[in-house]
Amino acid sequence: MHTYETHIIKESMCDCFRRLKLQHMFIMMQDAAYKDLLTYGCGRKSLLDKDVAFLLRRSVVEVINAPRADDTVVVGTSQISLQGMTYTRDFIFICNDEICVKASTQWFLCKISDKSLIRPTIQTISYSGDSVGISIDNKPEIPDDRGEIYNTIKIGYSSIDGNMHVNNTEYVSWVCDAPNAISYLEEDHYSFDIYFKKEVIPHDTVDLYQINNVVYGISQNQTSFIAKFK
Repeated sequence: MHTYETHIIKESMCDCFRRLKLQHMFIMMQDAAYKDLLTYGCGRKSLLDKDVAFLLRRSVVEVINAPRADDTVVVGTSQISLQGMTYTRDFIFICNDEICVKASTQWFLCKISDKSLIRPTIQTISYSGDSVGISIDNKPEIPDDRGEIYNTIKIGYSSIDGNMHVNNTEYVSWVCDAPNAISYLEEDHYSFDIYFKKEVIPHDTVDLYQINNVVYGISQNQTSFIAKFK
C-alpha cells in the first residue's frame, strides 16, 4: 500500500466484546485516506480551503478477524483507480502480521458549498496492484418487504463534520444499533456493504428501517443510505 498508519486499539474504540467497532474502522480508514492525500499536497485543510471534499459513495468491508483492545493495528491504503468521476480506494488492516480487515471504497469530489459533484482536479496516482480484490459492483437494495422502523434520528450539530453533512461514520453507528446487527458483529468474520445515496444535513430527521440483514434510512421521503451485512 502507498500509505500506512499505526494505531493502538483503545477500549473506547471497542464494543462490549472488546472488538474494534465497525464505526471506528471507518474512522481509521478516513484518517488513513487523508494522510495519503497529504502525500499529493491535498490534505484535509487544503481541501476545505478550496471548498472541496471527497464524498464517500460506497464501502464494502470484509472483517476477517476483528482487532481487539490493546492490539496494534497498521492501516494501509492506496488509490486503486480513477475512472470518470469515481475514485476507488482500498484499505487493509494488519494485526500480528496478518491482514485482519480489508475494504474497497468509492469516492467523488464535490463542492462543499452547494454539494455539486465536480470533475477530478487533484493529481493523484493509482496503484492497481494494491487492490484487495473485493467486488464493488452490485449495490445493496431495499427488499420488497420494507421492514419496520427501529429508530428515528433527529440530526444535531454533533453529527456534522467539516463538509457540513453527517459523516459516514455516523451512518455506520446507526446501522450497528439495528436489532439484528449484533448477530453479525459478535462474529469474528463478517462483511458489510453500505451505499450512501443522499446527504443528511442539520435538522433532518432520518427514519431507520431493518429487514433481515438490510438496514436503510429514509429522510425527507428519500433513501439516504442502504447497508447490508453478510
